[in-house]
Amino acid sequence: MTVLVVGAVNVDLVIETPRIAAPGETVIAARSSTGHGGKGGNQAVAVARLGGAVRLAARVGAGFDPGSLPGVDAAVVRDAAPTGLAVVLVAADGENAITVVPGANANLSPADVTLPTGPPGVLLASLEVPLDTVAAAARLARAAGWTVVVNPAPAVQLPPSLLEDVDVLVPNEHELAVLGAPADLLAAGVGAVVVTLGAAGCRVHRAGGTVDVPAHPVRAVDTTGAGDAFCAALAWALDTDRSLEEAVRLACVAGALATRAVGARTALPTAADLTDGAAARSGGDGRAAGGAGAAQAQDADDDQEHAEDADARDHEGQVAQGQLGHEGGGTGAARR
Repeated sequence: MTVLVVGAVNVDLVIETPRIAAPGETVIAARSSTGHGGKGGNQAVAVARLGGAVRLAARVGAGFDPGSLPGVDAAVVRDAAPTGLAVVLVAADGENAITVVPGANANLSPADVTLPTGPPGVLLASLEVPLDTVAAAARLARAAGWTVVVNPAPAVQLPPSLLEDVDVLVPNEHELAVLGAPADLLAAGVGAVVVTLGAAGCRVHRAGGTVDVPAHPVRAVDTTGAGDAFCAALAWALDTDRSLEEAVRLACVAGALATRAVGARTALPTAADLTDGAAARSGGDGRAAGGAGAAQAQDADDDQEHAEDADARDHEGQVAQGQLGHEGGGTGAARR
């Protein structure tokens, strides 16, 4: 089977600064770097790192590096507009400010999204591309028997027609405040709402009840892209016929492990990493960095534990022990 990712591809300009400048103020930064980003690109590379078959539907322009998507079937359309650009200001205390120029991402159209041949897989879409394109992709995938996972970042009100086609919605707390209460989203037709809660892990809302999943213990270095790793692992796990419950547990591990090094894609885990991490997690007590919980958070809207050095980044916090209750099995459960 295949994970089809619909989302943005960006060039990231990361500026590490002592603090975020106030309006009208100039601050001398410590350093800058460029890298590959965009939620679509990050999520597709994360699925590939796990060993999954993955296709990315995206639009790119000048500045796109074809080598930035290793292992991905990149069904990208060349556009006259430049590749999207994200300017990321990261302060020493972990605060951040991000400005995105969509560029070619804004021109991704429903016609640019086609389903791969073969058995139904999982569609993973985020909202850095036009909402009508995401809605059309979800409708197409759902009609063909695919599981539809939507990461509503950046958050906007979702139309009822899209909610009806979503099997798993993955917002963080800030995004959920825009979308509405989980009970209302379930009533609108969403199969499950997986809310990422920073240091508290995540919470799974389904018609049968609510279950909390603790964060995975890790010493976090940089949480940039951790939310994309979470969503990618969730989609990959569902595509490999795991239950939603197991998929969420593995996603928590993936999001945490992705924080082990600086950069959105540097520390993306392999499938073996997830297996080892899940086994270690069930084996006993542990403590997690504050950033480990934030590994369940989405990039643009979450608190990020990114400091000048690794010691400053290693903020520890408690991780409760527990297991996700069984509420059904297989991707069929996610597809309803």
